[in-house]
Amino acid sequence: MDAKTSIRVIIIRMLIIFLFLSSSYTMVVAKPNDVVPRANGFAVPKSNAFGQSFRDYEASVRLSIVENTYRLNHINQTYDFLKYAKLNKAEMSIWEAIELLDSFVDESDPDLDEPQIQHLLQSAEAIRKDYPNEDWLHLTALIHDLGKVLFHSKFGSLPQWAVVGDTQPVGCAFDELIVYHKYFKENPDYNNPAYNTKLGIYSEGCGLENVLMSWGHDDYMYLVAKANGTALPSATLFTIRYHSFYPLHKKGAYQYLMNEEDRENMKWVQKFNKYDLYSKSSVRIDVEKVKPYYESLIKKYFPEKLRW
Repeated sequence: MDAKTSIRVIIIRMLIIFLFLSSSYTMVVAKPNDVVPRANGFAVPKSNAFGQSFRDYEASVRLSIVENTYRLNHINQTYDFLKYAKLNKAEMSIWEAIELLDSFVDESDPDLDEPQIQHLLQSAEAIRKDYPNEDWLHLTALIHDLGKVLFHSKFGSLPQWAVVGDTQPVGCAFDELIVYHKYFKENPDYNNPAYNTKLGIYSEGCGLENVLMSWGHDDYMYLVAKANGTALPSATLFTIRYHSFYPLHKKGAYQYLMNEEDRENMKWVQKFNKYDLYSKSSVRIDVEKVKPYYESLIKKYFPEKLRW
């Protein structure tokens, strides 16, 4: 073997080694307090349970059901409609509330027609793969949509448009980035000069804590968790309250209402969104298999019985 051939062989071997290392390892640079996803975690699917793109409101096989739910939502969710709940409807455990969702299908969801108990467990199991040591995140995912019990007869059988779907502020103009914005033209607040300006009744940078949101499962579960003294961190409460505020955390609308604390907390909502949205699947979780683990988390972070 001559010198030139030897050099080529060495170069080829070095390239092979380099390519192997590049494909096998990814360097992750994180701040000390960042939670870094582990290897072999949750993989984002390319399509939803129907083989379509996620949150496609034009081509979903559930288009007519979804659109009608949002039509009713946008017509009826006014400033005067808000029903900030008194927690006097029931006394039950978290898991008892979860079981109430065993037959409930979210009519605003273009990606899934499985019972909501499956969505809760799919979200929780997906985030558990990436953050195995952060049990508070697992429980956040498990309970994030638990406010949907509002549809149940024990909680007043609210119509789905008052329980599910994306949320938006009331008391100011409805941003055009909100899905199915056209139906707001039938909302009484749309032409009300007190509510139809950019800021409406608010001031710039007032903070989301001071903004009234359209009523639904997000705010209700936030109130339940807070009132019952959960040991879960503030990031959980913020995530539960604003995880459906897609106009903001997905489209960038209403940022002028946020303060610095909101911007910091919104990072958790955006981190969580991956597991809420892309975990939806027709492959069901074995409830009895995972139930003991989640019951142990519930016991750790909540009282045995809660006021609802």
